[in-house]
Amino acid sequence: MITIYLEDDELKVSGSIDLGYIGVFEDEEIEILDSLEEIREWDIVKENLDPDCTDDELIAFLNKYFNDFAERISKNIENINGTFLLHTFTDMDSCESDFMMIDDLFIEENLRYGNEEDIAEIYNPVRDGLNSLSPYLEAPNDGSVPKDHLESLLRSYFPMFNFDCFFGNIEPETIGLDDGEMNFQCSDDFDCAILCGAYAVINGEDLSFSDWHNF
Repeated sequence: MITIYLEDDELKVSGSIDLGYIGVFEDEEIEILDSLEEIREWDIVKENLDPDCTDDELIAFLNKYFNDFAERISKNIENINGTFLLHTFTDMDSCESDFMMIDDLFIEENLRYGNEEDIAEIYNPVRDGLNSLSPYLEAPNDGSVPKDHLESLLRSYFPMFNFDCFFGNIEPETIGLDDGEMNFQCSDDFDCAILCGAYAVINGEDLSFSDWHNF
C-alpha cells in the first residue's frame, strides 16, 4: 500500500510496493518524476478524469490507480517472478555469466556432467530449452498466459545455481510510477555479477514486461 501526496509542490510517495523476487520498494525508492501539470497530460488521467479536476481529485485518482496496479501484481506474483527469472537467465546465457566463481551461488555437488571448468558446459545443454521459453519474455503476466512453470523449469535447467541465495541478495533500487506503467531497477550483492541496474517497464494493462536491459 502506498500513499501519494503533495509536499512543497512535489509529489512524494510513502509506503511500499512488493515485486516478489525483484524486491520490496519503500518510500523514497518509489518515485513520480512528472509534475501535476505533466500528469494531467497522461492518457490514464485524460481517460478517467475531467480536464478541470482539482489537484486533490487528481492525487486521489493516482493513489487508487497505483494501489490497484500493485494489488494486481500481488495477485499475479508467480508470473511476475517467472518473467523476471527468465529475463535474468536469458541474459546469463547470452554472456555466459560464470556464477561458478561465486561460492554462495554455486552448488558444486549438483553438477550434472562432472566437474566442468568451462561455464559453457553448463549453458550449452539447456540453451535450446531456454530459447524455447523466449515467447514468455514479453507475454502478459495478468494470468491470461500462465507462467507458474517457469521457475521450476529454470531450477531443473540449473540445479547447480543457488536460487534461494540469489533471491536473498537482490537489491531493489527504484520504482518509477508513470502513465499507465511502473518501471523498476534492481541489482545484486555479488558485485552486480548477475544483475547490474536490471531494468524493465511493467505495463498497467496486462502486467507484461518491456524494455528489459541489464548491465
